[in-house]
Amino acid sequence: MSAGWRLLKRGDLGAFLDSLAAGAELWAPRRKGTRWDFERYDKGTETAFPASIIEVSAKSLFFPRRRPIARFNPKAKWSVEPVELPSAPRIVMGMHPCDVAGVRYMDRVFLACDHPDRLYEAERNRTTVIGMRCSEMKPTCHCTDRNLSPDETQGMDAVFAETADGLLFRALTEKGERLLSSPVFVATDAKPETKEWPKGRHLVPGPGELMELYDDDFWLEASDICLTCGACTFACPTCTCYLVADEKFGDEGERVTAWDSCQFLSYSRETSGHNPRRTNAARLRNRTLDKFAYSFHKHGMSSCTGCGRCVLICPIRRSFPQLGTKLKERVEEKKSKAKVS
Repeated sequence: MSAGWRLLKRGDLGAFLDSLAAGAELWAPRRKGTRWDFERYDKGTETAFPASIIEVSAKSLFFPRRRPIARFNPKAKWSVEPVELPSAPRIVMGMHPCDVAGVRYMDRVFLACDHPDRLYEAERNRTTVIGMRCSEMKPTCHCTDRNLSPDETQGMDAVFAETADGLLFRALTEKGERLLSSPVFVATDAKPETKEWPKGRHLVPGPGELMELYDDDFWLEASDICLTCGACTFACPTCTCYLVADEKFGDEGERVTAWDSCQFLSYSRETSGHNPRRTNAARLRNRTLDKFAYSFHKHGMSSCTGCGRCVLICPIRRSFPQLGTKLKERVEEKKSKAKVS
């Protein structure tokens, strides 16, 4: 479905959001100081939308940082019971294309497998996504190098773009059409502005070329200043590593999943004490190759959406696509030497 655009005058935005919140759990961007995050919308709340990336991704709405998966009685045997699956309707509004692409990648990880994650599936099934076209690309954005675009609509139920007159909306699925049936919309011939977006900010080698650099000295050189703090993995909209733990609170117990990071020393440590990724270089290599090589092999697409959050949150202001660009330079350097010899 791809109907025409409909105009929502800026003064009618509040009424539209209130109507959405009356029938579903509504989440929308909210500014916190200099940063943006997604928060539950309350009726009457003044709402604005960022022109580009929201610093905190929407990943936790579908795959929470801490997620109860079962409950048990610590004093009884075999008392584990799965938690109830969420089913209340939910709308997430204002997700930019890179965030929606992150959810589409998580779909492959959690659903396109032998044992689908039922909690994640329930979160997806109950959610309607109203995406938002970007009106600018920040210097750290590079979605156009990851086969995406600030105008991408794949994975959205509806999309909107801000204009001088208000917001232009377009339904993309039947779920989106139902949301845009409100009388507050006005028919219009207007369309969002078409832009030429910059490309070539962070080109990386292909998966095969990257794997040829597996034993390259580059990893030692690049890891020298990496803190392996894991901040990049928590900011990333596609990192899905987690650990499972049992927590007890008096006579009640919960089995939970919690985000983990491949950059932590303990992540790959085995029960025997052996750790195949003991060094910073090994962990840095694993994450870089996972973004641009392993993910193609496992899921048919890169797990980097070009959002740039890894550089925004990094204490040393470095991102994995930046490393990928340096690796591309290393590939070209080796090719040049091979021709000379």
